[in-house]
Amino acid sequence: MTAYYVLAYMAIAYYLGLYSIQLLHLVVGYRAALRWKKMGYLEEAHRLSRSRIVPPLTLVADLESTGEDAVQWVDHVLSQRFPEMEVLLVYSGGDDVRATGLIRNYYLRRVDRVYKRTLDAPEAVEFYQSDDRRLTLIRTDGDPGSDSLNLALNLSYYPVFAVADRGPRLEEDSLLCMVRPLMEGEVRVPAVMGVELPLDMEREDLLPPRRMTRFALMESLRVQLAYMVGAPYFGGPVTAYGSLVFYRKKDLLDAGGFKPGLSCMGAEMDMSLRLHRSMHEAGRQYRFVFLPQLVAWRPFPRSLKECLSDFRERQAGISAALSSERGLLFNARYGRIGMLQLPSFWLFVKMASVLGFAAFTLVILLFAFGCIGWPVFVAFLASATLYPALVGTGAVTVARRELGILQGQGAALYGYAFLTQFWYRQVISLAPFFSPSDRERSRA
Repeated sequence: MTAYYVLAYMAIAYYLGLYSIQLLHLVVGYRAALRWKKMGYLEEAHRLSRSRIVPPLTLVADLESTGEDAVQWVDHVLSQRFPEMEVLLVYSGGDDVRATGLIRNYYLRRVDRVYKRTLDAPEAVEFYQSDDRRLTLIRTDGDPGSDSLNLALNLSYYPVFAVADRGPRLEEDSLLCMVRPLMEGEVRVPAVMGVELPLDMEREDLLPPRRMTRFALMESLRVQLAYMVGAPYFGGPVTAYGSLVFYRKKDLLDAGGFKPGLSCMGAEMDMSLRLHRSMHEAGRQYRFVFLPQLVAWRPFPRSLKECLSDFRERQAGISAALSSERGLLFNARYGRIGMLQLPSFWLFVKMASVLGFAAFTLVILLFAFGCIGWPVFVAFLASATLYPALVGTGAVTVARRELGILQGQGAALYGYAFLTQFWYRQVISLAPFFSPSDRERSRA
């Protein structure tokens, strides 16, 4: 066997390993979905809405992330059935049309607020509060993202801390469903997330109107259902973010708060590893929870440019999280997260763009110059395109069977699931090689 064939077989083994891991996560996630379904979270939502044992909740969002109509977003959040909740909206700078609209529509009054500065965070310049204290608007001189989250942690009254990002529209009773894992005492739950769907899906049985959004949805389902649901049972996830994430305030403080200077997405990714470290150092048994049920709708990318931008932002968050917690890598003290999850994540996620580009370029060149034959080339294409398509269609099957979404569009649905893994994933993975837009540079 020549060195050329060894290199080609290494490329094949890389993709077989990557998608075998995802297929394993999908199988475990499917079993978890059956378990969550039997536990009947939705059926108990009405009872929990009147229960006194439900811990009170602080929901935090940056005003910019609520979208153009902040009043409508707040109306939707406050209409959720939840026994006791406060909403903290943070914004920076001077006059803001959305802030003015909230002050006028909710009759917010300027108040003085004394709070304990547990974490380093920007100063709160002004406070505006509703009469029932369910809504508080905070103007700060800091930047949006992790700095605003640390300020909200200092201000929070309640033990459950929820972060909302990207203007999510909450599914009915999703807050009650997501708080329940925090109330159960089997193991410690550091964070709770759930399934998200595109905001422009008019109904759960219809695909989004834009084709790029459909491809983004298929890729998102693969990540959510073929990684996030199953990862907690293997000691993960390594990094996680969502448009709605629940934490315990005490766990966040024990972990040292959010890392300063990051976007909200980057802060959530970094916090995942911080919580892993904190839980192991405290000697706690714990498990992250990703509910295999719909909890929120959020804007998905609508064009290839937005898809590339979204991927670059995720990669930036992953890089920041991994660089700040390098001490966990190959550290037996941190169990499976250090010895199994992090090394696999570095190889199959962090380095995926470089390794994938190198594998495709190498195998195509070897085949073009006659260094390898048809059988090996076809085997590579099957491992790099057909195998992931199998995982993608499996994620769609789980979504249809256990989530009850996207019914009645079988042929089109599985066609998009297949094509997403056939070309979309490869193109998006090249995003780091493209120059970011001026808007992304200014955001960074």
